[in-house]
Amino acid sequence: MQIITKKENNVLALLKDIKRDYPEKVSFDVIKESLDISETRLVESLEILQKKEFIKLDSENNMIYYDDLNMEVKVVENRSELKRYMLNKTEEDAYEIIQDVITKYDGYAPRYVLEGALLYGQLELTPKRTYNIIVSLENKKLLNKVVKTDGEYYTV
Repeated sequence: MQIITKKENNVLALLKDIKRDYPEKVSFDVIKESLDISETRLVESLEILQKKEFIKLDSENNMIYYDDLNMEVKVVENRSELKRYMLNKTEEDAYEIIQDVITKYDGYAPRYVLEGALLYGQLELTPKRTYNIIVSLENKKLLNKVVKTDGEYYTV
């Protein structure tokens, strides 16, 4: 599933409609004439759709090739909403990793192991982002810090 903004969804919907008349590819000019947005915003939306593998752009010939227009999407209002959704998704992914690590350590994982799993594991978070996620999960009472004589540990 891909997460896109309303503007990107408008371009995607137009591409789906135009695909009937232009089954293989469509010219950039046809899209530009059909939508009531600036060329800059259109190019930006098309580049984002290309990154998310809906289309392929050929800038030399000003052509748009369809890749996977029927991919499942979640539409959000704007970019700030998109960022907020992605942050929540990262927290969910991090929490799953944390649960796995804590399970491997019989319910109490050392702090350095937990941070290492987030920093160097699948998510490859920055140190600041790792700290923010751990604090956020602590504030939400999903993660508990336990101080023992030999160091700090976390448990769920």
